[in-house]
Amino acid sequence: MEKKKFMRVQKFLILFLILLLSFPLSALAQQQMIKGQVVDDKGETIIGATVMVKGSKDGTLTDIDGNFSVKGKVGNTLVISYVGFTPLEIKVTKAEGNRFTLKEDTKVLDEVVVVGMDKQKRSTITAAVATVGSDAIVNRPVTDLTSALQGNVAGLNFSSDAVANGVGGETGAEIKFNIRGIGSINGGEPYVLVDGVEQSLQNVNPADIETISVLKDASAAAVYGARAAYGVVIVTTKSGKKEKTRISYSGTVGFSSPINMPQMMNSIEFANYLNERDDNDGVKHSIPDALIEKMQGFMENPYSEKFPGIGPNADGTGWAGSKDAVYANTDWYDYYFKKASIRHSHNLSVTGGSDKFNYYVGLGYIYQEGLLDQVDDNLSKYNVNSKFQIRANKWLKFNFNNNLSLNILKRPMANQTIFYGTIGSSFPNSPTHLPVKSEYNDNSEYRYLKQSHYVQNRISDAMSFATTITPLEGWDIVGEMKVRFDVENNDFKRGYPTAEKPDGTLDISKGTKQGYQYPGMNWKNSNWGSYTRGNTFNYYLSPNISSSYTHAWGDHFFKAMAGFQMELQENSNGYTYKDGLLTSDIFSFVNANGQVLAGEDRTHWATMGMYAKLNWNYKEIYFLEFSGRYDGSSRFAPGNRWGLFPSFSAGYDISRTDYFKALNLPVSQLKVRVSYGRLGNQNGAGLYDYLGIQSLTSDSPNAWLLPGVQATPQKGTLATTPKMISSYITWEKVDNANLGIDLMLLDNRLSITADIYQRTTRDMIGPAEAIPNLGGISTADRAKVNNATLRNRGWELSVNWQDQLKCGFSYGIGFNVFNYKAVVTKYNNPEGLIYNNHTGLATNKGYYEGMDIGEIWGYEANDLFLSNREVDAYLRQVDLSFFKSGDKWQRGDLKYIDSDGDGKVDPGKGTLADHGDLKIIGNATPKYSFGINLNVGYKGFEISTLLQGVAKRDFPMAASTYLFGGKEWFKEHLDYFSPENPNGYLPRLTTDAQTTNANTGYNTTRYMLNAAYMRMKNLTVSYTFKPQLLKNIGLSNLKVYFTCDNLFTISKLPNQFDPETLNQVNAWAGGSNAAAPGLTSAQNQNGNGKVYPMNRNFVFGLDFTF
Repeated sequence: MEKKKFMRVQKFLILFLILLLSFPLSALAQQQMIKGQVVDDKGETIIGATVMVKGSKDGTLTDIDGNFSVKGKVGNTLVISYVGFTPLEIKVTKAEGNRFTLKEDTKVLDEVVVVGMDKQKRSTITAAVATVGSDAIVNRPVTDLTSALQGNVAGLNFSSDAVANGVGGETGAEIKFNIRGIGSINGGEPYVLVDGVEQSLQNVNPADIETISVLKDASAAAVYGARAAYGVVIVTTKSGKKEKTRISYSGTVGFSSPINMPQMMNSIEFANYLNERDDNDGVKHSIPDALIEKMQGFMENPYSEKFPGIGPNADGTGWAGSKDAVYANTDWYDYYFKKASIRHSHNLSVTGGSDKFNYYVGLGYIYQEGLLDQVDDNLSKYNVNSKFQIRANKWLKFNFNNNLSLNILKRPMANQTIFYGTIGSSFPNSPTHLPVKSEYNDNSEYRYLKQSHYVQNRISDAMSFATTITPLEGWDIVGEMKVRFDVENNDFKRGYPTAEKPDGTLDISKGTKQGYQYPGMNWKNSNWGSYTRGNTFNYYLSPNISSSYTHAWGDHFFKAMAGFQMELQENSNGYTYKDGLLTSDIFSFVNANGQVLAGEDRTHWATMGMYAKLNWNYKEIYFLEFSGRYDGSSRFAPGNRWGLFPSFSAGYDISRTDYFKALNLPVSQLKVRVSYGRLGNQNGAGLYDYLGIQSLTSDSPNAWLLPGVQATPQKGTLATTPKMISSYITWEKVDNANLGIDLMLLDNRLSITADIYQRTTRDMIGPAEAIPNLGGISTADRAKVNNATLRNRGWELSVNWQDQLKCGFSYGIGFNVFNYKAVVTKYNNPEGLIYNNHTGLATNKGYYEGMDIGEIWGYEANDLFLSNREVDAYLRQVDLSFFKSGDKWQRGDLKYIDSDGDGKVDPGKGTLADHGDLKIIGNATPKYSFGINLNVGYKGFEISTLLQGVAKRDFPMAASTYLFGGKEWFKEHLDYFSPENPNGYLPRLTTDAQTTNANTGYNTTRYMLNAAYMRMKNLTVSYTFKPQLLKNIGLSNLKVYFTCDNLFTISKLPNQFDPETLNQVNAWAGGSNAAAPGLTSAQNQNGNGKVYPMNRNFVFGLDFTF
């Protein structure tokens, strides 16, 4: 009964609606429906094309068969558009049966590329420029946009293995990169512009990216002047356009896990390792048998009442801590780092516009939990990106862009390299906690890490205001102000690390501990129970005014531009410190009664330049471009501040000529490009090298000078020895020459770009002649002069194939490969001294003429001595006393080869003329770097992947305690020579310093690793729902996907070495890029065991638009 009653009510409602709707039928009869179908030039239907009635808000999308129906009438004009096709405007001549054909857009050729303060069609560019679209970035699970570029651009080198204090995959770490390799011995980073404002890529939300242009040569970058000597990266974020308001959301959730983690020995392996080493040295065992039995008991029943892993010391006043008294079993890497950490992101954007006003607003939030366990280790990023364009009338337009970002970074210490450097040297038989039932039982570094809280709150606001006046058609006058503010408000809170003693009393730490200090402070002045508040305020201003004129006379196209730009950067930071906290739960200066320390630092610089640029082409066949800039920098003394930097480029597109078209070849572009130009580099000059400056350090532990008026001596301000004045230095001059070819064929499905180049940096700023130590001036403080030259040659090749079949299947294959070689051709080293680490010579502190940056000098030594008889016979023929005396050589030692045949092995005089048995045995610079992109798609499904790697790269392990120095306790160390293991990879065990240095302290061919690798940087599987399925839920787009970063790696390196952190320098552990300018190897310790592990990320994502 109820069902029948419901059906009667339903019928009544339907009848009522029909009567209601019949009222306006007469009006609707006047408004026809236009019906038709949209197809491509091959006759295939186009799904999801936008069909709009011009002058109205009426519009629709084509369905699965390409059909559409939209309100309108005969005589209306339809505007039909679809991505990848040229928009079509057509007048309707009939209401039904329409069939409209969209022609495939020559997208790659006519794509507009941002280059040199201007925009150009790709087909007209004569410089070396590469672009990356948002599709290569948007779904990557990254917090730093830089890492999403890796492998996507030929010539883009990610110097994760050339960064001082490199920290691997540390949360919030900034990845450094260069374009076309090393440009100067003084460094030189690309000029990064986000919507025209110079700023860090860390401030950019990847979801807001529209395109990224990489300008590689002087012709492309010349108008940017002083900051662009080594390339420019131009990031353009999304903008609004004339369309109805669209709201889009994208979100991800996933987790990260560490990769290539070192695996430590277990406690019994550790004990046997030490005891065998003692046997070799003829000394008493470090680990007694009774303790080994306890280790076995602990491994069977860990942290039990019988086997707690540790006991009181001899007098009962504390806990035993030496390696011969503890018997636990701990893999410290497993203990300190999580197996997985959470990450998620959320992005919301609103975009739309009209003829008068366009807008885009993007909101973003990213949260990444770090891998450190039990402590704060996370990053939260908030982004607001807004762009507004107002067209007041035909001749006046306003643009406003604002990119606001807030980064909140939490970790135990500001700089944690000291912690990373000590994990591997922790004893495997040490317990993680003490056998006491209280909260004060930590027996690891967590005792200190949990009482240390560093929080960095960084806000960056980059804005640009622009007004464009168009007095005449083709003539634009643009006035622009670019502003960026970077503000930090940081806290460093340190409580009182506490441990309970065996007698129940508490051991409270109140002193200092190395590594635990606020940036800029000396750790010897930073006590436990302290509070430090720091702040930073940096601002950047760049006014720019330019005028451009565009005109075409027949087949000739001209564009001229000229302008003036200024940059001003001022940095200031400071901190206030107070110790003696009364309680460790309230961090406030009021809650402390100890000493107060404060520090501050302020710097500034400015550049100013006038620039001009002229473009001409004829029928887009012949191209010419001239540009130049006259730049001044505050880093140089008056009289040396200004430099003129011109450039030139030309192109010839053979495919557009009549005789080539007559050949009827499937080639749409065959363009040859050539460019040459000079740019200036100021990086070798300090901010104030031309002034006499004396540094003052107020909180130095040695600061007893200048104490002020006191009855008794007090700590005061330390005045350091002043540097010598460099009043004559001026611009380094960077000459770029480039020859390239662009080829597109087979209906633009195949594109090939190839370039060869030479970049020569002349007048590099280097040290003047040495002065006697008697003068009290350190080597680093010598005067500087323009006296060095570096030449960089290389080539790049990019090939891409993209095709879509009629059955709906699409696929793409692309790769890029590049090579470069940087050689010092002039340097102030008249003796030809060879500076290279681990050769027995002075550690790296300079260059020589002919030095290939990255070359590794060393000795030929491929084998170990297998018997003492072999040792004796060899020593009768070859003198090895340079390394150690003859009576110390034994089986299991490294067998050095007399390469020069003079009966001894040594480095000679350490010069190019006399280097003894030293020779170049490898190179840390990759010979080839490459990226491979693959994608397949079918009816909404798509799988894409990115592979990246390097080939022919070497890594010297000499003196790296990571692998074999007697200070780290990894499984790899167990593969050592012994009578039972004569084929062991590592030398015999010993504590003798001279023998250890002879066996492991020099670069040798035996311990030179092949550091080539290929890594799957990303794998993404996605499905995009069909538009007609989404109409009923009000969505125009819906995409779901799964993506993974760093899924696998192919490498011949030992498992615990990560190829991307291989050469990272941990300065605390003894590494120094200043002491190793060739980046041949770290000074003392390096490798994955000294840095934060890299991440493998697994993420699920959802994108939709309504």
